[in-house]
Amino acid sequence: MPEQEPITDPFLIQLLEGYTSAEAAGIQQYMDQWDAATYTSVAQSILDHAARKGIEPLKYLRKAHNFNKKGAIRVPKTGYRGDSSAVYRKSGECGR
Repeated sequence: MPEQEPITDPFLIQLLEGYTSAEAAGIQQYMDQWDAATYTSVAQSILDHAARKGIEPLKYLRKAHNFNKKGAIRVPKTGYRGDSSAVYRKSGECGR
């Protein structure tokens, strides 16, 4: 089996800290579906979003992955925001 390269992204090191190898593998799978947008790395984006929501990163990734867009409104309605992203919000969900 080939050796894995050492992790050099400090945000990824921080993100994976305290998780089991199975949980870390799950985080890596979710990260493959995530975009860094204006952040230095995908891991930094995830850490920031989870911190702003006040939940641990793996739980945040699971919630984001399972988010049902049905009934959600795309912001902005067409195109992308200034940071080249678009989000979906359900009614009553504040923007942040």
